[in-house]
Amino acid sequence: MKSKHSYQQKRQDDTKLQLEQKILHYRSELSKYKHQVQELETRLSQKNGKRQSHSVTVPPVTAAKAYFSHSVFLPKNSEPEDSQIHIIGHFTLENTGNQILHDPVFCFRAKPSNKIHIGGKIRFRQQLERTWIKPHEEWMYVQNDWKEWVKTKGEHWLKPVHIDTVKPGEKAVFTNFDITADAADSDEHLLIEGFCYTREMQKGISSVNTISLYL
Repeated sequence: MKSKHSYQQKRQDDTKLQLEQKILHYRSELSKYKHQVQELETRLSQKNGKRQSHSVTVPPVTAAKAYFSHSVFLPKNSEPEDSQIHIIGHFTLENTGNQILHDPVFCFRAKPSNKIHIGGKIRFRQQLERTWIKPHEEWMYVQNDWKEWVKTKGEHWLKPVHIDTVKPGEKAVFTNFDITADAADSDEHLLIEGFCYTREMQKGISSVNTISLYL
């Protein structure tokens, strides 16, 4: 009986010893893994620091392009009383930089000035003051004496009423302009040039194309 009791006691002691050894083993493993985690975190932090130090700062770029897209309608020979050429189209300022362009202004220069008339969604100053509804698209002359500018220089200076900024990648468009030109005289060159100005581009840019007709 005593021998059996001694055997059970020894077995319990062995089991306890095994458990203690397992605990020591797992604690050792846990300490090792904690150390490895700390090393990995340190390496990751160093790599992130290097990545941030090598980040590139994009410099500000102010750039734009302007262009006409239009169709020309010649007078019909069957209607001699109608000798006008009609030009319908759009004039676009596209912001190709990464900075916002403020206060866009368009200039159309027509030669000869007495033969070309530019129309479209243009509202005159006195008409603008009478309405409180913001139009979807509306343009107005910059100068009060715009008629004199048109007559003497052939220049139409227009600014949009509906927008005052052009964000990067966006466009300001004078849509559906209606230009008429007198085609009564032959051997004449009709020319319409486009220019764009903003607060950031006070020297202006020229349109990449023009409207040029030889009669």
